[in-house]
Amino acid sequence: MRSKTLWLVGCAVVWALSVTAALAQDKRAEADHRAATCAQEAKGLKGEEHERVVAACLKGHEAASHGVHSQQEKMKTCNQDARERDLHGDERRAFMSSCLKG
Repeated sequence: MRSKTLWLVGCAVVWALSVTAALAQDKRAEADHRAATCAQEAKGLKGEEHERVVAACLKGHEAASHGVHSQQEKMKTCNQDARERDLHGDERRAFMSSCLKG
């Protein structure tokens, strides 16, 4: 009886560790994807402006993943970024679309 209990406890521990490792790997993959997306949005920018746009983008993704940003707040942030980049026409529409999706 005691060996069955130890075996079950051991299995439970192994399962819990496996689940924890899988969740951590998913979070890392999600963070890598966010970073790549933000780097793509800042493509063509250099220096401090590039760093600022990437940081703002990552901050926006983090807040959105926690449910902090409402659609109105996203629109405000994306409009501000588009204005700072001096985007117009089709380029602005494409940027706004990707920004609001992210």
